[in-house]
Amino acid sequence: MSIASHSDDLTRVPMSWDEYLALEDTPGEYYGGSLVTMAPPGRKHQRIMFDLQTLIRHHLAPGTDVTQAWGWSPRGVREELVPDLMVHVQTDEERTLTSTPHLVVEILSSNRRDDLVGKLNRYAQWGAPAYWIVDPRDHVILTHRLEDGYFVETGRYTSGTATLTYGPVEVPIDVDALLG
Repeated sequence: MSIASHSDDLTRVPMSWDEYLALEDTPGEYYGGSLVTMAPPGRKHQRIMFDLQTLIRHHLAPGTDVTQAWGWSPRGVREELVPDLMVHVQTDEERTLTSTPHLVVEILSSNRRDDLVGKLNRYAQWGAPAYWIVDPRDHVILTHRLEDGYFVETGRYTSGTATLTYGPVEVPIDVDALLG
């Protein structure tokens, strides 16, 4: 039996990839050789996620969809992360998205290091062309585009209206209303 470790609002339970895949309902993410679970998002986090998903949905390119809290594990990768939002090609996959999404979005909560460093690096390695980080605490939205295998910041939005982009898609956002 594995020993769980706790830090901040996370619990890490070491296990193999096969043990993780055998779980009926995946209660978290799998990376670094561990099942990683976290406290459920708070009300503000959930409201931002819902509002942003609604805004993105109104500006989807044909043949794409936006999902929340769904796993992404690229083919050949033995890890699975669960972004707050992903825009991806419409698919019949149920458990996990295995193709590359057009956009990955994380809304920061108490475990900021994973989203700002660990996930940013993994999403870049996995080839996500765009990554948005929504930071309610610091009232900022950061947008990134993949260039030569690394994310380059393309925007830092702290107030007013902004047009966020991923690929050719533009999403107008009232930053204050979203983060207020």
